[in-house]
Amino acid sequence: MSAAGTLPAGGPATGNPTAAVPAPPIATPASVPRRAGAPATTPGSRPGPAAVRALRALRAVTQSPPGRLRLLAAVLTAALVALLVVSLLTTLARQRALATLDGDSGPSFVAAQQLHAELSGADATIARAFLAGGVEPPAQVTAYQEGLAAASGRIIDLALAGGPREPLSVLTAQLPVYTGLVERARANNRVGNVVGGAYLRQAAELMKTTILPAVDRLAAADARDIDRGYAAATRWYQPVLIAAVGALAAGVLLHIQLRLFRRTHRMFNPPLVAATALTLAATGLVLAAFGTGRARLIDSRDEAYRPMAVVAQARVLALRAWDDESLSLIARGNSDALDADARRTVERLGYDPAGHPTGTGVLAAATAGEGPDEQARDALVPGWEAYQVTAVEVRKLVSRVGGFQNAVRLALGDGTTTFTRFDDDAATAFDAGQRRFTGGLSSAAGAYDHLPAVTGALLGLAVLAGLAGVQARINDYRR
Repeated sequence: MSAAGTLPAGGPATGNPTAAVPAPPIATPASVPRRAGAPATTPGSRPGPAAVRALRALRAVTQSPPGRLRLLAAVLTAALVALLVVSLLTTLARQRALATLDGDSGPSFVAAQQLHAELSGADATIARAFLAGGVEPPAQVTAYQEGLAAASGRIIDLALAGGPREPLSVLTAQLPVYTGLVERARANNRVGNVVGGAYLRQAAELMKTTILPAVDRLAAADARDIDRGYAAATRWYQPVLIAAVGALAAGVLLHIQLRLFRRTHRMFNPPLVAATALTLAATGLVLAAFGTGRARLIDSRDEAYRPMAVVAQARVLALRAWDDESLSLIARGNSDALDADARRTVERLGYDPAGHPTGTGVLAAATAGEGPDEQARDALVPGWEAYQVTAVEVRKLVSRVGGFQNAVRLALGDGTTTFTRFDDDAATAFDAGQRRFTGGLSSAAGAYDHLPAVTGALLGLAVLAGLAGVQARINDYRR
């Protein structure tokens, strides 16, 4: 037999019996097809050594009863600390809002309303003084000067308090222009020049169209700040958040106690029971303080701030109507624009041209509601109606032939007396509302006195008691 017959089937067609058979190709990762749907593996897809060690350590810890108790203690501590942080942050947020209301926006709003009344009163007073002739009554001139001095000082205070710059700039620039026009009017009035009335009407127009609207912008900005302050101090989600975190902490405590009861058959764990009581006490204390503060703030807003603002508006409208009457008489009844403005103003107060109440309007809103200042506000209606009697009679006398001088005497006599009485009542009602407004803010702030310290102490003790209760059971495994 030949040597070729000894070759294995399929071998190489060579005469070398020792030739090596080719090895199959080695599969590389690139050459192995990936199973459909299988995720591609990348070097960063596997946990790093540190993460693996952490997971193994956590698994090792939780595999024993003491380890699981330590984990529950950590969860309990985290829940109690979360409750403490949430309570402190929400309490401090409400305290800051109340501090801003009581020390910034509230006083600024009151000052703006008083400034409006002082400027309106000074303007109306000097207009009424012109009706007396060449020499104005000294009492009314003094009242005019005192009103302007008080207004100037209040503008400075508002500027130092950081009020809006644009309205304050208008006031500081235009008030000297107004006083200059008034002094020109007085100088001409003393020598009998009729141009004095024109200067006075120009000054009154500047007051109504430029100066007082700037004061209104100040008051409106403060009113918006007050609304934001009330909202920040009564946010609904804050007590809900505290209740939720408090329930979570109490739930963790109850879970630990039930777990220990099933394993040890011991009814009570005194430290854990104490921790539960402290947690519930802290949560209840914060929720009670929030409820009390909110109730006092709502009372301050609805029964002090809003009535005070309406009384201020009624006083300003009344001063405007009184000023229109004086200026119309100075023009000897030949000013349809002033008469129309007076009618609109009186209608806004809630009275028709005949002096009859319409049942609506600012005065009706000012006297509505109850409270300690209710008596002061109730005096506004009869006071205004007494003035309205003289105002209607003055208009009738002016329309009669030869009745102008009688109209002036009535306006300077009973008209001035009745209006001054009404204005004094309005100032008294405003002051009563201001005191209640300020007192309401202070009372609401008092609901949070010492709350952060007490809450911190209760929850700190709860953490210590909870850890002590869990540690006592862990120590049982070491015996």
